[in-house]
Parts: sequence; structure tokens; C-alpha cells
Amino acid sequence: MDIEELIVLLEKSKRKIQPIGENLYSEIRKGIRELEEERIKAGDSELPRIDDELRTLRRVQRRLFELRMSKIIRAAWAEVCGTASGVEGFENLTEKEKDFFRTLVDSIKEFRQELLEALSDEENEERSRDDILVRVKNDIPEFEGVDGKIYKLNKEDVVSLPALNAKALIKRDMAEIIEVKR
Repeated sequence: MDIEELIVLLEKSKRKIQPIGENLYSEIRKGIRELEEERIKAGDSELPRIDDELRTLRRVQRRLFELRMSKIIRAAWAEVCGTASGVEGFENLTEKEKDFFRTLVDSIKEFRQELLEALSDEENEERSRDDILVRVKNDIPEFEGVDGKIYKLNKEDVVSLPALNAKALIKRDMAEIIEVKR
């Protein structure tokens, strides 16, 4: 495990995703274990060098992972939104990273759909609670309701209106509430 090569890879990875071996993370973990074993056997004079190499290798491992994951997450979000991610070198992902990307995209899509459908259901339920069923007593000129819809009501129409609009018409004796037994 050549630490200098990893540092160069790390610097290049800041700009775009660099190709790495499928087992690079395993090799780094192996290098850390070897240094930890070497540290146990080393004399006092060798400890500072080994500790420095361990710190550097762990820092490079963590930073390389963070850089690659941030690019993968950004690309997954862009994929879900249907926009360009701006991530370069995406073809250099390992197979595990590609699997993670696909899983992340699927999870985001599923969560978004679940959340947006739930909001839609809640909005519809709330809207139906806030609407009042009325019978129109007189022709009413076209108007925009508080819900943004345009209404043109004629005498004897039965319609569900937003509560604010229905109450205003009832107050002016232009409509009356229709009670619905449930």
C-alpha cells in the first residue's frame, strides 16, 4: 500500500471520480491492519513513523470515501430530479458503488412518491373537510374561489365550495347548506 499514490489519487478525486480497483478499500484496510501489527512489534524509535503513517492512511481512506460518496449522492439526486449532476468520471465507479447509486436512486424515488402521495391524500381529505355542499338560490356571476378555481353558478346548482366562499354566499342569502347524512 503506497501512501503517496493514495494521496495523489485523493487530490485527483477532488476534481472528478478517478478509477480505482474494486478492492482498494480492502487493500487500505489490510494496510492499516499491517501497520497496527507492525506498531505492536516496533521499538520506540519506530513508533512516531508508524503512527504518522496510520493517521495518514486512515485520513486518506476516510477522505477518499467521503469524496466519492458525495459525488454519488449528488448524482443520485440529479438522476431523481432529471437534471445534470455535473459529476465527472461517473464511469469510474466500482461495482459496489454502482449498486449503491442504483439503490439510492430507487430509495429516493420511492420515498418521494410515498411522501408526495401522502401529502396529496392529506390535502384532498383536508380540502373535502373544508368544503361545504350548497344549493345555489340565484344565478351568480363568474368568480374565482379561494381554491383558485373559477366558478359560474346557476340557480338550483348543487356544488361543493370552499368553506370561505360558501359561507359568504350563505350570508348574502345566495346559497344554502345541504346537510349530508353519513
